[in-house]
Amino acid sequence: MPGYFSFQKLITPRFVKFIYAVGLLAITAGGIGLAVWAGLGLRSATLPTRMGAYYIAIGAGMAIVGNLVWRVLCEIWIVLFNIHNLLGSIESGTRHVTVEQELRTEDSPVELRQAVSEHQAEVVEAYHPVSVLGLT
Repeated sequence: MPGYFSFQKLITPRFVKFIYAVGLLAITAGGIGLAVWAGLGLRSATLPTRMGAYYIAIGAGMAIVGNLVWRVLCEIWIVLFNIHNLLGSIESGTRHVTVEQELRTEDSPVELRQAVSEHQAEVVEAYHPVSVLGLT
């Protein structure tokens, strides 16, 4: 419980699965309900044929594509919470590590290797100005 009030432990990822299930049922019921309503309207001849076909297609598309989009949105939500948890574990793992780095001073100058300085001299000598496209 101590992590609950300091917002160190998130409870929302647990609810994402519940919210996904509710959304899945709602989107599926809405799509199937629209298709059934259009089918009943076509059967009783209270709905024009072309409009009824459109409603059936929209209902089926809503049930299929709507659920895919809902799944992607819920997965993105879970990924964001997983990133938060991972960053929290990285922070707790590196919190007590002290970093000591020796800085270069005049007493200990940086020494270049001979091969590196010779290679840089060759590169400078071989440099020829070229255009942006490299055509000249």
